[in-house]
Amino acid sequence: MYVYSQLRTAVGTLIRRTTFVFLVAAGAFCATPPHVPGRLLAGRRASLEPSLEARIWRLHGAVERRHLAPLGVHVLDVPEEASEAIRQSLQQSGLFDYVEPDYYAQEGASTPNDSYYGSQWHLPKIGSSAAWSRTTGSASVVIAVVDSGVYAAHPDLAAKLVPGWNFVKANADTSDTTGHGTAVAGAAAAETNNGIGVAGVSWASVVMPLAVTDSTGFAAYSDIAAAIQYAADRHVRVINVSIGGTALSSVLQTAVDYAWNRGALLFAAAMNSSSGTPNYPAACKHAIGISATDESDSLAPFSNYGAWITLSAPGTDILTTMRGGGYGYENGTSFASPIAAGVAALVLAANPQLTNQQVLDILEQTADPVGRPGFDPYYGWGRVNAARAVELAAPPLRMTHAPDVRPPHRP
Repeated sequence: MYVYSQLRTAVGTLIRRTTFVFLVAAGAFCATPPHVPGRLLAGRRASLEPSLEARIWRLHGAVERRHLAPLGVHVLDVPEEASEAIRQSLQQSGLFDYVEPDYYAQEGASTPNDSYYGSQWHLPKIGSSAAWSRTTGSASVVIAVVDSGVYAAHPDLAAKLVPGWNFVKANADTSDTTGHGTAVAGAAAAETNNGIGVAGVSWASVVMPLAVTDSTGFAAYSDIAAAIQYAADRHVRVINVSIGGTALSSVLQTAVDYAWNRGALLFAAAMNSSSGTPNYPAACKHAIGISATDESDSLAPFSNYGAWITLSAPGTDILTTMRGGGYGYENGTSFASPIAAGVAALVLAANPQLTNQQVLDILEQTADPVGRPGFDPYYGWGRVNAARAVELAAPPLRMTHAPDVRPPHRP
């Protein structure tokens, strides 16, 4: 009782003295408070006698919200305007090991500070910010870019490249011959949150440039197949091929199967002739053919379509990295494909144990149904949604593989 009497006197004095100061100063703290308003955490290793504990709370105008007994933590609701005075009073009582506000923690940065991020409409469209709250990718998830090479001195790509190969020149010179590969690489994995330029879908992924096109933009099927094999042999899980041809090819199918059997996901552009003509490798079995959508989630007017499309992704006015070190807008399924590939890289970063089939199932099941319900020949299973895909991928996995009910169309 003596302890209680002394505490009551001290509390009254301290609260009267402190509350006035606190209220005068409160106007300077109108921003979001760094702690839960009106909540304190009081820690005591040894338990208090229950009746004394109740009196202490009552004396301070506090209500015990929760008692984390194994941790010795009392979670208290108190009047916010007097919370600092109450905190000091409880601390000075000598009955508690510590008394502190219930501070806020914050999710990892989900809005990057890249100077042109606000002009990248496609990233909010696919739910990138929410996805980045869970993961910004992983350097262990390599994205192979089978294309024209990559401009290695670009400030948003220089730190993101791992050694690749030039299949046209048969050497390690993967410098960009047309600029196409640099733009593709930036869409997938540009350096992000570095205060300059643009953001990529998978911040932390690295890029393996595999050059297969000549200076005119043409690539031999044999070089594309060799590049796919090269990536698969080096355990690359995500491969992007933003080139294609209309000739059905056993060699491309063999290469795609080879990569799939080694756990890789191969994303390929549907190409841009506004037709349903299959393009390869996008139309190969086990390839993930990507059509392009615009800001209103309509099929881009240039995009190909058909029963061979797997998914869709934004592909108009994509602000990305350019050869020479600058930035510019690009249109085409060539840029929809690496955006989808970037989402797959985020999924694998969130759960590296996933098989390629599980990743594909996740992408299909979480895509936004921008076309008709179920499979749509213009959008496949829908437009990719990074936020939903990453959420579903997080362990424990909560989905099952559904059979593909598309019309038969692939060789």
